[in-house]
Amino acid sequence: MMLLTMPRIDAHVHFDTARDLARVAGGLPYALPAPHPLSAYLNALIDAGVTPTLLNNVHLSILPDSQNVFASFAELAGLQERDPFRYGSVRLVGTILADPLYANAERLAHPQIQGIRIVLHDAGPEAVGDDAFTGADWQQLFTRLRPDQHVHVYAQEAAVNLKVLRQLPERVPVLIDHLGTCRPERGVDEPAFAALLREARERGNVYFKGPGYRTAIDAAAALPFAVRIAERVGAHRLLLEASDAPPCRRRPRGPGLRRSLHPSGRVRLRRAACPRHRRTDRHHSRCPASRRIRRDLSDLLLKGKSMTNLIEEEIIFPAPYHDGTHQLRGRVFLPVSLSVEQEKLPPVVFNSGFTGGASMYGQLMGKALAERGYRVMTYDVAGFFKNKDVRNTVRRGDLTVTNVSLEDQKDEVLAAISWTKERFGRMPVVASWAMGSVASLAAVAELARAGGDQVPYYVPMSYTRMSALQNLRADKEAAHAALMGLSDDEPVPPFDTGTEATKLGYYPLDPATQAYVDEQLGSYTDADGVERWPGCSAVTAKSYKECLAFDPEAQLAGASGRFPPALIIHGAENTLHMPEESVRLHQVYPGQKTKAPLLIAGMEHGQQLSAENVVFRYMIENIDCGIRGNTM
Repeated sequence: MMLLTMPRIDAHVHFDTARDLARVAGGLPYALPAPHPLSAYLNALIDAGVTPTLLNNVHLSILPDSQNVFASFAELAGLQERDPFRYGSVRLVGTILADPLYANAERLAHPQIQGIRIVLHDAGPEAVGDDAFTGADWQQLFTRLRPDQHVHVYAQEAAVNLKVLRQLPERVPVLIDHLGTCRPERGVDEPAFAALLREARERGNVYFKGPGYRTAIDAAAALPFAVRIAERVGAHRLLLEASDAPPCRRRPRGPGLRRSLHPSGRVRLRRAACPRHRRTDRHHSRCPASRRIRRDLSDLLLKGKSMTNLIEEEIIFPAPYHDGTHQLRGRVFLPVSLSVEQEKLPPVVFNSGFTGGASMYGQLMGKALAERGYRVMTYDVAGFFKNKDVRNTVRRGDLTVTNVSLEDQKDEVLAAISWTKERFGRMPVVASWAMGSVASLAAVAELARAGGDQVPYYVPMSYTRMSALQNLRADKEAAHAALMGLSDDEPVPPFDTGTEATKLGYYPLDPATQAYVDEQLGSYTDADGVERWPGCSAVTAKSYKECLAFDPEAQLAGASGRFPPALIIHGAENTLHMPEESVRLHQVYPGQKTKAPLLIAGMEHGQQLSAENVVFRYMIENIDCGIRGNTM
């Protein structure tokens, strides 16, 4: 069975138990609400086909403290320990009560605490003093905040939000609840609301979150406020993935509230709030403002796992091939310092296929994982970029011809594993992209047969055998016959896009991926000081013949030895490397694996591989959770 999943985030949700609520029984002006435990929330969503990715458990305003927030961290840890496949991709952070005595250094030091919440309910401007948050105790509290933590303000009037905002230190990020007002009847032209947006824009670090049921149950009522924030402050400061579930007061009648609490309702409002593109899902997915709306929750809430201080280290490592050893250039990405927990993380080797490596996706993956505490080793494959002259290239007149050898790339993966183990004292995780996943599968199988040390976790992404790519050719039978008839050292173009000029190319590209290559991939290599992708002008006909015959998957049925747990990832919209390839690999893979491959909705081949893309962040989050759940 294929698993289609999409990253889901909730920037504002409350989890509590009957024990938590019993502390305020009889003290509320309305009936005690029903408990809302984390486990019930997760099970309801997962059973409905929604995979929660990032949740922010916000201080519940009716409780005297935030102990329920800390309890939810322990509850999720227990769920993930019991069933890592069901709950392993969930990340939970928390926002605690903003009280100078309660939010002490010890509580704020918890790595999952990402903010403090000022609760003012329906207090009017006259009830909030001009120096309410400027005293020494409050200033000390703000000083205790880490750079990744923010101040969350809940007030029902725009004028109160503005009054509080002007008292907060400008260096501290601020998150304002309910789109800045719970008085939608006053309209977007209310002077206090307009002044709040001006102040937020001038500060440059103020976010607005909503809608939540307090702003408006009906999306149409909340929409003008979301649009005005996007226009005046910026869509990248607007977080619309926030349910505020469950409501504390008695629920209003009608279906509006239930729809607003469901992720699909938030998607509709987010789409409508996207300036200039309000037509279709496809337009919405491609709208830059929409992408920034979704991205910014991660910007604000994922900073606890993100570090700006990284080390990039150039290395040289030996790669033993069948006919001799050569020295390859590589790179290591690692944090400047490691926490006690991060020191327990295994190192990671990342390899990419065809031409990939440190000069392309390696630097992207390396930085993303290093920001989460991993030490990542990556390299360019022999024959390309910084290892172009090491091996697998020959000169034919003015032409440099490259031989693409998956057998060599398998040896390089083994060499990288060996070097990384020696450097960091532990077998590394192996994460691979595209055809690199074929080479790494062969390496993992060879380690299994050898019976010695095995890598602790394996992440093949966009796995595809060379034979499957032939279906993209304009005339695959004729092209195959022509390529097989060439001498081994005959140069052919790197790609076949179905045109007359490239009909005998080595690597078939679908038109959409060719456009992506033309528009985007060059920027990876240009930034690394090497020639533009693909780093070669011609490849040998031998490359096609050998790579077509290289099929480690065929040996898995009767494989012996210990295979590592695997997370098999593929883009559900990948038209170059088809998702069916990873589905088949998942079926035959002999090691422990998730119940189904992770097929990510909205993900094509490489189009979403950029540091700021929510799909890429979702993929990295799943890799991180998988490694932690299987190696620590």
